[in-house]
Amino acid sequence: MNLTTATIPEQVKLPIRIALEVVLQGLRIRLGRSVVTITGVVCGIAFLMSILTGQIVKRGVADEDARREEISRIMSFIRSDLPKLSGHTIGIVGGGTLSEVEARVVEQLAGEAGTILALKGGTPSARTLHGVTLRPVPAAQMAGEASVIFIMGDGNLPDFDWNGFLGQALNNLAAVTAPDVKLPPVLTAERTVQLARAWSAEELEAKSLEARKERFRSIWITVISLLVTVIGISNAMLMSVTERFREIGTMKCLGALSSFVTQMFVLEASIMGLVGGFFGAVLGAAFALTVYVITYGGSLVFSALPVGTMFLYAVGCVFAGVALSIVAALYPAKVAASMVPATALRSTV
Repeated sequence: MNLTTATIPEQVKLPIRIALEVVLQGLRIRLGRSVVTITGVVCGIAFLMSILTGQIVKRGVADEDARREEISRIMSFIRSDLPKLSGHTIGIVGGGTLSEVEARVVEQLAGEAGTILALKGGTPSARTLHGVTLRPVPAAQMAGEASVIFIMGDGNLPDFDWNGFLGQALNNLAAVTAPDVKLPPVLTAERTVQLARAWSAEELEAKSLEARKERFRSIWITVISLLVTVIGISNAMLMSVTERFREIGTMKCLGALSSFVTQMFVLEASIMGLVGGFFGAVLGAAFALTVYVITYGGSLVFSALPVGTMFLYAVGCVFAGVALSIVAALYPAKVAASMVPATALRSTV
């Protein structure tokens, strides 16, 4: 008796094009769940991109931040060390040109003092004084009317009757914002307030500590955001597998290999990650730029924005969206690929 050996033909490996068609059809059928999953990717990547964009813009406007911080310090010294300026007359004495910080201090003083006088013939020219009118007056008039005189500008001090000014009242003071200015001997420490002071060791240590805390907060928030994104995508993909038990069983009964099922779920995650990463990068960058434009103004932000670096960050965020989605889909894909067809077909989910 001759026995013939039966051979089982090798199963056909479907091309990736077929897997892509199945995935796109599934995304259209389960559009609602797909949108929810993509929204999770968008939120996570948008948050990441907003942090990265904020960092590069912050580096670009660091000089403006330093100026604002110095102005805030000077105004704090003025409010704490000088008498109340409301309703009083102040004067400005100096030569050369006002620095950007000094010009903006004058603008703020204009909102607190009653009148601002400037020494005729010796007034430092201002770079930007928006809506502030300086009244040039003779030295005698300033000495008689001003209760506080601010010494500003980067030039030499003009001739001024400091003895006459200080003799008007016991509480008359000279406030100095000009750097490295040579004061006359009559301006003693008791009658002079230095507003442009160097940072103390304690202040520098506090700034360094705050910077370290800010970096730690940014890293922690970013990590948590990405973790939540991965968990959200994994949950959505697991639910997708659960809903498609019978579909997976049917495909495997029809000859689909486990590798084809794995390929299908990884492709689905890649597409959702690509779409979510793209829109997340756009929304995150737009949000961060909008916040900084409101704070600093469009001209400063866009002139300081390194477009090339921002584009690289955006591309990196899109790839991050795809990578996170694939990582999140690996376990669900493994679960789907290892299903026994008969068990999947008996599912009632």
